[in-house]
Amino acid sequence: MTKRDKIGIVGLGLIGGSIALALNKKYEVVGMSRSASTVEYALKEGIISSAAEKYDDFKEAKAVFVCVPLTRVKDEVSALYDALGDSVIITDVGSVKGMLSGQRGRIIGGHPMAGTEQSGIHAAREKLLDNAYYILVDYNGNEADLAYIKELVRSMGALPREMTASEHDALVAKISHLEHMAAYSMVNAVLDGDDEIVGSGFMDVTRIASSDPELWNAVSALNRDNIVSELGRYIEILSSLRGDIAAGKDVTPFFSAAKEKRDRLTYRKKFLSSYILYVDVSDAKGSIVAILSKLAEADISINNLTVVNSRAGVGGALRLEFKDERDYIKAKEILR
Repeated sequence: MTKRDKIGIVGLGLIGGSIALALNKKYEVVGMSRSASTVEYALKEGIISSAAEKYDDFKEAKAVFVCVPLTRVKDEVSALYDALGDSVIITDVGSVKGMLSGQRGRIIGGHPMAGTEQSGIHAAREKLLDNAYYILVDYNGNEADLAYIKELVRSMGALPREMTASEHDALVAKISHLEHMAAYSMVNAVLDGDDEIVGSGFMDVTRIASSDPELWNAVSALNRDNIVSELGRYIEILSSLRGDIAAGKDVTPFFSAAKEKRDRLTYRKKFLSSYILYVDVSDAKGSIVAILSKLAEADISINNLTVVNSRAGVGGALRLEFKDERDYIKAKEILR
């Protein structure tokens, strides 16, 4: 029997636990956490093969994933290098990559573009990274190490993409960090008490404002220049819109241009890692079952589904996620 490569994971939260679940059928996964109960749960549920108590326990590993909170990533990577030197590949999962530029060692930066509002080992899912883009940054030009991490990423079901640290940080400021700043700002602008009446649109747009405030404080500090630049552009656009509306101008072209760009994303999939379809459903017994039955009969695989309620008694929408474009297009034709 061929000996399996050993892979280390420091930090067994949502991402670390999900990486472990995705790799543990093919690799020997050794996990480490500050929480004894987390390690106990991971062992009991078969999420990891064994537990590490100190960095030396990773000496025989091919690679070690650093899956700790963003504010601890740089220190953890440095500590691992001090203990293990160049004997292992060290890769992180942080959402800001410039902070590891110049770091010693066989460092491959990583950022899996997936997650949920949940956290912790209990939220870990084997398929969390399925079909998700996984950005990789080769800081020190080691092609063999980069190729090995790509192999691991593909084993998780994710899609590896190479970028420089500066390219990554500029991109995520545009497609992720700005959106969080806007969501938090909108909540603070609109909600003043506990009894506000809001629509489903507000809930959709501000969903990500339920994310961890401490994480986003760290992101704001570590990717400051890019976020400030994107916020500046956003404020200019809002100010221009405000001025046009105040002047009584026809703003249909502004809305039409935005609609066209947004609709185009559905087909181009440049930044999306899943194919999402919203289906209106009535508040009637069996309506959701009928939709799912039609898809099952057509042998269409659903990655995830969520019921998006507007208000009681009027139905809502079924949010369906598909793994590939074939199933997405087929489902759209069937449900049209």
